[in-house]
Amino acid sequence: MNVTRQASLFGAAEVRDGRSPEGAITVSDLNEAARGTLEKRFGDLWVRGEVTNWTRSSAGHRYFSLRDQERDASVACVFFRGDAWRLPMDPEDGMEVFVHGRPTLYARQGRFQLRVRALETAGEGLWRIAFERLRRKLAAEGLLDPERKRALPEFPRRVGVVTSRKGAALQDIITVLRRRAPWVEIVVRHCRVQGEGAAAEVRAALQRLADWGASDPNRTLDAIILSRGGGSMEDLWCFNEETAVRAVATSPVPVICAVGHEVDVTLCELVADLRAPTPSAAAELAVPDIRHVRASLDTAGRGLARGLRRLIVRGSDRVEALAQRLPASAGHARDVAKLRLDTMAARLPAGMERVLARSRARLAELAASLDARSPLATVARGYAVATDVEGRRLTRIDDFAPSQRFRLRVAGGQVAATADAVERDAAEPHAGEPDA
Repeated sequence: MNVTRQASLFGAAEVRDGRSPEGAITVSDLNEAARGTLEKRFGDLWVRGEVTNWTRSSAGHRYFSLRDQERDASVACVFFRGDAWRLPMDPEDGMEVFVHGRPTLYARQGRFQLRVRALETAGEGLWRIAFERLRRKLAAEGLLDPERKRALPEFPRRVGVVTSRKGAALQDIITVLRRRAPWVEIVVRHCRVQGEGAAAEVRAALQRLADWGASDPNRTLDAIILSRGGGSMEDLWCFNEETAVRAVATSPVPVICAVGHEVDVTLCELVADLRAPTPSAAAELAVPDIRHVRASLDTAGRGLARGLRRLIVRGSDRVEALAQRLPASAGHARDVAKLRLDTMAARLPAGMERVLARSRARLAELAASLDARSPLATVARGYAVATDVEGRRLTRIDDFAPSQRFRLRVAGGQVAATADAVERDAAEPHAGEPDA
């Protein structure tokens, strides 16, 4: 390495190449040159060995040695937090691993080391080992027992959804819920569903939903859907972390979990009250289909009519049998009773049709009323519905404050907005003041 410096005494350039005492280079220059040569010579490569002296710093970096036991050789390794957080667990001493990294030199101390960017194990792999270890722990605590699974309500009024607002899973869930059960209120809580810290966000979102529902009896949640789309095992791993798994297991609201594709199985799904193969399937399991409900009502009405007809026929037969046992003097009473029974039987079909017609009309009125009150219907007519960041509707001037952030639901989506100023009508009383 050549280092050119200006000699202030002579005003000429002095070349330091390490070939003489006068041209000696510094330790830092030597170490930097050695590091550059190492990294250029080898680049990234895979190295196999046994883990020893694994330690974790307070900053999250991992330090360990990789040993070749047959030749009694070892190399120091550093695994920085930016790459090491992806590990599902720390490997144990003596475990044979494959590390992917670059040979380099820690220039400050002149120490040769391997900078690791990825680590895999021989055999089952760290992912499977970590999964099975936690699964056995949860099973021992009874969290996987079918007996602890809770049944979902047949006709839920309010369903929570925990997922990423950026993923396709959210739109799939909302579409299915609105098609099958337009009366259901949907409460969404956003969280990241992969990456460092995602498990903690899943836990926080579940807790926020539970607290929100428990704070007011009029907004109690009937079920929660926890979901995300497909991905690699590493992408889905936050749903196998103990933080998220225990949040699902302890949720006061029944949880339907759908993570990845049908072949993917996570521990969150195993402890949830119900597992679904896809996000759309989770929404289908959460609510009934309004078309099936209407069909069931029609079928029940027809069955009721048939049952009443059978009762009348049996009553008529019984009256006839009793009449035959009575003396002739009771013939008039028999004729009167039979006439009344025949009249009732003649009026029954028309009466049942009127009852069924009133039921159908009432159902149509309820559906129309529900549609008229729906914020989506308001939006479809060209209006906008304002909500706060928690999803609560803002309908009065007292609900707004200057610089307040809110959302406008319009046809086709939502618009984020900020209140520049709040102008009250002259006739509108302030909050807390009685009306005149």
